Amino acid sequence: MEIQKVLITGGSRGMGLSLVNLFKKQVSEVHTVSRTLPIKPLAVNVFPHQCDLSSQSDSEKFINYFIEEHGAPDLLINNAGSGAFFDWANFPIEEISKQINLLFSVPVLFCRKLAPLMAERKSGVILNLTSLATLYPLPYMPLYNAGKSALSSFTQSMILEYEEFPTFIDYRMGDVKTDFNKVSAKQLQEKWSDPMKRAWHQIEKQLCHSPSPENAATQIFNTISRGNSGVYYGGGRFQSKIAPWLPRFIPSKFLNKALRKYYHL
Repeated sequence: MEIQKVLITGGSRGMGLSLVNLFKKQVSEVHTVSRTLPIKPLAVNVFPHQCDLSSQSDSEKFINYFIEEHGAPDLLINNAGSGAFFDWANFPIEEISKQINLLFSVPVLFCRKLAPLMAERKSGVILNLTSLATLYPLPYMPLYNAGKSALSSFTQSMILEYEEFPTFIDYRMGDVKTDFNKVSAKQLQEKWSDPMKRAWHQIEKQLCHSPSPENAATQIFNTISRGNSGVYYGGGRFQSKIAPWLPRFIPSKFLNKALRKYYHL
């Protein structure tokens, strides 16, 4: 790959950290931005930046600073994200804006700032890490499903608009064995309904049987190496190879019934 400078959002843990550890061996500069800084240096060519990516104003200040100091990267990976597990009647109002900003508005902002610069330079790749939840929504996580779906649709629009540069990739990731469930915002457990308890048990179960973030990072790296815009899927074999095709052949009402049964709702 002709990539030497990378910017990865949410690179302090989980999927993002695995991407940082992979790319630091391949490129000259890896810049990562997240709410918290790493406790110890990751490598001499890794440059951590601190920013609350659930704040649109803070994120705009950061990306303006980054462009002024470092220019447009060769590769942007919008990886940062988190979940919020609540029944809708108790979904916190403040959590709505946090989820929308983190999962959609801020990645779009970064694309707005960087895509024109990449197009002018006639090089660059933008990978937006979306989710298989665009096809199979997770119960009691409506803003996560909606944010990832919106980012996926946006990315496909960019693929139409930017024929050559930058390359835009909508990467729909399945489950990966990270701390995603552990760090997700959650309703107080004593207020969980029985369907919520059963659904969360299944969500935890499927996460435990998922690929490691290192394997998932390698999948992403290989996809970027192809050099083509498009929609791609990652995760375990079923989620990356079979699940994407099922909605083409099974009516949505039957898929919804299957999901309700799967999550014991």
